[in-house]
Amino acid sequence: MAAREPAHVLSVGMGFLDTRLLVERFPPAQRREWASKRYDALGGPATVGAVAAVRLGGSASFWGRRGTDPAGERIASLLEAQGVDTAGYRAFPGTSPTCEVFIRPDGERFLFPCLGEGLPSNADWIPNEAIDRADAILIDGRWPEGGLRVARRAIRRGIPVVHDLDQDRPEIWEIARLATHVIADEDLAIALGGVDALIDRIESAGAWGAVTLGERGVAYRGGRMPSHPVSVIDSTGAGDVFHGAFALKMAQGGSETEAMHFGCAAGALHCQFGRVPLLDEVLRLLEKSSW
Repeated sequence: MAAREPAHVLSVGMGFLDTRLLVERFPPAQRREWASKRYDALGGPATVGAVAAVRLGGSASFWGRRGTDPAGERIASLLEAQGVDTAGYRAFPGTSPTCEVFIRPDGERFLFPCLGEGLPSNADWIPNEAIDRADAILIDGRWPEGGLRVARRAIRRGIPVVHDLDQDRPEIWEIARLATHVIADEDLAIALGGVDALIDRIESAGAWGAVTLGERGVAYRGGRMPSHPVSVIDSTGAGDVFHGAFALKMAQGGSETEAMHFGCAAGALHCQFGRVPLLDEVLRLLEKSSW
């Protein structure tokens, strides 16, 4: 009997090349503050989510746009090194998105993204075959035209569409109305009247809704899923790892509760390790968990 292929997540959005600086103080107390470490890392909700899906036992492809510059080549190489299919990560004349990230000793981070220039918005080059291969979709909204193109096809197929919602714009809410699952962040909830008000709005759009709350877990209509207490090295991308883990669990046929358990554990370990965890590491944490 042939081995079953791992569940496949198609991730759509924007990839960033992060420059991360570990600093002693932020905001700085004076004009010059020393950084203890500097390194490049993969950034962007859809890209980090795709990496999480692979490292947690699935497979993933990333569809998006990059520039024909060294930053774009570096993003592609980081994705490929993690086993993400980059056949749909297309290069166009222009500059790729980048982000400067300042990380305090307590692991809290401050992001300064630059979206790049010259990248086309159209998404008609995404083939139906790429969408039809997927068991679930993850959309970050950084490329609305791509997200809408994929969501419309995926909904006709009846597969889960997970939308990482962190912007209040009409085209982003159009994606939300197509999605099966919309998971927003706390900053958006604060801007739009609170967690309950945002979940109400998501559910009125027709999706299952939740809001990530960092170390306080995830709020949803049925209550709150607690986080796992860990010593934090770097919280950058923890929410992206949660979304990738959630999408993978939905692709595997799991319930929303199972997906939140899985995502909370993966996100916590990402904060503890400063990297996306592996499946066996997440399973060990879940085995020790009291909930």
